[in-house]
Amino acid sequence: MTYFLDTNIISYIIKGNSEIRTKTAKLIANGHEVKIPVVAYYEAKRGLLATGASTKLQKFLNFAQKLGLVNTTVETFDIASNVYADLRKSGNIIEDSDIFIGSASIEYGAILITNNEEHLSRIKDIRLEVWN
Repeated sequence: MTYFLDTNIISYIIKGNSEIRTKTAKLIANGHEVKIPVVAYYEAKRGLLATGASTKLQKFLNFAQKLGLVNTTVETFDIASNVYADLRKSGNIIEDSDIFIGSASIEYGAILITNNEEHLSRIKDIRLEVWN
C-alpha cells in the first residue's frame, strides 16, 4: 500500500511528535511505501524557510530525501480541476494546495495521512487516514 503524508503530518514529524513518528516508522517497517507529494514538500519547506528554522529545515530535507517525493502531473491537475468544480458547485471550496495534495493521492491510489479531515473529506474518492 502507498501512503502520502499531508503537510500537517510532516510538521508533526519535524517537531518531534513521537506518536506520529512511530506510526510512520511502523508503516515503513511493514513494507508500505510512504511518500511526500511535492505540494506538501513546498508547503513544509516554505514555512521552515520563512521562520528561519534551519535545524528543522535540515531534518525535513533529510526526511524528504529518505522517503522520496511524488511529482504532480497533468493528470493531477485534471483531477484537481474536477475536484475544484465539484467543491465550488456544492459551496464547499477548500485551499488549492489541499486540492492538489488530495488529487495526487487519488491519481496514485494512495491513502493520504492527514489531520485535516474537515477539508480533505470533502474530496470525492479520496482515501484518508486521520492521525491526531
